[in-house]
Amino acid sequence: MDGKVKPPNIQVFINFRGEQLRTNFVGHLVDALRRSEINVFIDNQEQRGEDLTTLFKRIKDSGIAIAVFSSRYTQSKWCLEELVKIKERADKDLLKVLPVFYKVTPENVKKLKGEFGDHFRDKELMFGSDKPKIKQWRDAIFSVSHKFGMTFDENSSVLESDFIETIVKEVLIILQAISTVESGQSSR
Repeated sequence: MDGKVKPPNIQVFINFRGEQLRTNFVGHLVDALRRSEINVFIDNQEQRGEDLTTLFKRIKDSGIAIAVFSSRYTQSKWCLEELVKIKERADKDLLKVLPVFYKVTPENVKKLKGEFGDHFRDKELMFGSDKPKIKQWRDAIFSVSHKFGMTFDENSSVLESDFIETIVKEVLIILQAISTVESGQSSR
């Protein structure tokens, strides 16, 4: 961003495996988004003692969700629950979703292969009696992972900091598109 135009104040929700990424990749991403004056929300901003379902309200209040798929993403029931809510909002065209494949291949996510898939199968065993929930999780992973996304893998020739800046640029483009659509609708 050239500093001349401030991005619209639309909230960006980041869905990620906190234990794995909070203090490194996602922490740097949040800092970069905020430096570009992007309104970003991650779960550590929620007040302690609140019910975890308040995160669904944060998703509802957002215009963009960034789903950061990582090798241990599917270890978290809450990542999957948030992803289901993100998919529901995206299916109604109420939310734009940007999948980020962080050190996992899009194919492993889409086809539930590798470590990502192994952790999902562990969740299936744990919640085996709740077939509808497992189907929702599968559908959400399939749907979101099939959107145009961005990949950073172990063999990437791009620095992680440059990759983060590319994500910020993409978010700014999406924000501008949302803002243009909203201003076009309000002038009717």
